[in-house]
Amino acid sequence: MRITNKMRKKALASIVKYLSEVGTATRSQIIEGALVHYGLTKSEIEDFSPKSKNSVIRSYIGTALNDLTNKKDVRRTGEVYALIKEELIIIREDECEIKIRDILESGERTKEEIFLALERYFGTNETVSFKDDYNLRSIAGNVLFNLVSNDEITILNGKYSKKTSQDEFYDAPLPENEFKPKFFKSLWLMGGKFFESFVGNLLEKYYTLSGQMVVYCDITGGSDDGGIDIILETVDYLGFGEKIVAQTKCRDRAHVTEKEVREFYGAMNAIGATRGIYVTTTYFHESAEYFLDSVSDLVGIDGEKLFELVKKTNYGIKRCEGGYTFDTAIFTR
Repeated sequence: MRITNKMRKKALASIVKYLSEVGTATRSQIIEGALVHYGLTKSEIEDFSPKSKNSVIRSYIGTALNDLTNKKDVRRTGEVYALIKEELIIIREDECEIKIRDILESGERTKEEIFLALERYFGTNETVSFKDDYNLRSIAGNVLFNLVSNDEITILNGKYSKKTSQDEFYDAPLPENEFKPKFFKSLWLMGGKFFESFVGNLLEKYYTLSGQMVVYCDITGGSDDGGIDIILETVDYLGFGEKIVAQTKCRDRAHVTEKEVREFYGAMNAIGATRGIYVTTTYFHESAEYFLDSVSDLVGIDGEKLFELVKKTNYGIKRCEGGYTFDTAIFTR
């Protein structure tokens, strides 16, 4: 059984946690106590076969205890060991933000990669206590959340990156298979408010091209929208009117759940709409698809259908020799 860095950190944390609880203990007591904190089950602890998890982790905990003693994190007096108290590293939020921005200058990073880089920079990975590690991660998580909320950095497919200029998306035309991912990334970078307006204008153009008159199209999205982002009223050639409502979700990867669709359907019926449209840049969960198929006055538009609708209406894109490019009159508003 190979010891990974994650297992090493877990073994060290188990020793520290046990000594923090008991104060002092002998080597054998520490190994037994740390095994429990490590998370081994009773059957695993009782398995002493040479290649068992118990034997491997037990051996490594002993080695880790030696390392802690040599680093002066643990003091040995006779047969008894105890933690040496140390000052925790204090992290300021402004310093953390500066370092996160610096980390993202060199490219996109996952949250865990950012955390590990911060631990190395501030030195919390060198302290015996894990309190400053947890504190650092809490502060860093808050900084990342605020930077994304303030539209100063972006997160896509679980990776954070510095804010990218939209200009990079509007260069030479690209074939559809290359243009499509850039199209969705651009939608995501523009944000939820833009997406609400984009979908509203897209639907208005679709109904107009279909021979219906759009009496009005109202973008109602917001924290108190009641689950309705867009309201359209249309009249066809014979004079029949429709009140159509839409909900939009501009996501980078998460699916739309059945619960979300049902809640929208409830809001749709509550205001007396005749039809509902749920639009997402990703996809619908299987149970959400089943619910959509079970009702006749509600449809779901996933990322694939959305792109087809964009191509059908030519809204937001331009067809040209070599493929597609963006309509900058729309995407730079």
